[in-house]
Amino acid sequence: MKLLWWSLAAVFIVFGLITVWMPIPTGVPLMALGLIVIVGTSRTAARSLRSRRRNTPRLNRVITWVEDRSPLRFARILKRTRPRTGHVREPVNPQ
Repeated sequence: MKLLWWSLAAVFIVFGLITVWMPIPTGVPLMALGLIVIVGTSRTAARSLRSRRRNTPRLNRVITWVEDRSPLRFARILKRTRPRTGHVREPVNPQ
């Protein structure tokens, strides 16, 4: 079943890459949909994307932009990949 979803995601991404330079804006939404399918079906992919978003601010801004413009169901999947923020715990000093 996962192979079927990933094949569908690959088709979305390929068609997105083909149509990204056309006057009708279908490329970016298709590539985003492919990414959403991959992240929605794989925890490893979600963790990997979260790590990349943490280390690449530009990628994080782009995906946040897509999150803000996506339907709620898709945005919820992408929001799972947001880098976790919070305070860094100080090491406990046994002294």
